[in-house]
Amino acid sequence: MYDVVVVGGGPAGTATALRLASTGRSVALLERSRFDRPRVGETLAPAVQPLLRELGVWDRYCALRPLPSWGTRSIWDDPEPAAQSHLASGYSSGWHVDRRAFDRMLADAAADAGTDVLMGTSLVDCRYDGAAWDVACSGERRLVARLVVDATGRSAVLGRSLGARRLAFDRLVGITAQWHGVKVTDEQYLLVEAAADGWWYTAPLPGDAMVGMLMTDADLCRRDRLASAGPWHDRLWATTATAERVGPRSASSALLVYPAASRRTTRLHDVRPWLAVGDAALSVDPISGSGVLRALRTAAGAADTLIGVLDRPGDVATLITQYESARDTECTTYLIDRAHYYNAVRRYPTPFWNRRKLHAAA
Repeated sequence: MYDVVVVGGGPAGTATALRLASTGRSVALLERSRFDRPRVGETLAPAVQPLLRELGVWDRYCALRPLPSWGTRSIWDDPEPAAQSHLASGYSSGWHVDRRAFDRMLADAAADAGTDVLMGTSLVDCRYDGAAWDVACSGERRLVARLVVDATGRSAVLGRSLGARRLAFDRLVGITAQWHGVKVTDEQYLLVEAAADGWWYTAPLPGDAMVGMLMTDADLCRRDRLASAGPWHDRLWATTATAERVGPRSASSALLVYPAASRRTTRLHDVRPWLAVGDAALSVDPISGSGVLRALRTAAGAADTLIGVLDRPGDVATLITQYESARDTECTTYLIDRAHYYNAVRRYPTPFWNRRKLHAAA
């Protein structure tokens, strides 16, 4: 029997597993991919540095040769660009990373700490008998654990299967593509630009590449066929700084659509020994620039809670309630900050922006 089974191998899941395994707990981690699929969230905030050092993976991270990110340039309500340097954060830079390599690095560190990392393995079913969890996996494999963790990202597969609700605050999606053969030496910053039907971000990647993503609402994406190359590029070339940055070339890769809605997993009156971490607990708008940072922070809180439950099983209800209360507070603060960001844009009286003004008023 494992102490903990973690379902999902993103930063939240691997960091949780690493923290637990480092204290001698027996941990298994299920990751359905082999880190061979594209992953978004390529820009890391400077504040991840102390968290990576605390996890003991700083040298591994540096070995990935991430690109320094010197800051953010934004064209938001004002059509003139505004610049924000990362020097004000107290660190020299943030970073632009290959997320597949980054996530694989964390999984390798968790494995080296003693976690059984099962790649190419999906969750099939999970049931609690009052004493332990029976976790059915692909390949007809079964695991037994005292505790389970949902780290399946925005899909919250485990939590939803256990009856948790996902509260949605918007319908945001991201439509993304990459350009290859781009000289990024002078382009090491994140660019954000508001547009009529949403907003764009572009960022360099290791390996002379650039990623671009249009953030809009799912219904607007369908209505205007924005997941098709023609309409997507038309919107791109209608921008100012973004179009200038990527130039007249069409993207090198096919378009991919990712869910990006803000959602909170809630579990009223359920004090069974399981937790959600990272996006599975609270998925945030990329405008916050804090997805990986939040993942690593919630992993720390989750690991502390799980260790508490393992050491004091009689306190499970109290510990889980405290953990959920902290996530509720995090969600409230995030929604206030998100409203502040979006309410600053007044130049587009369009459905995308009007919806967010209504949410801000509510």
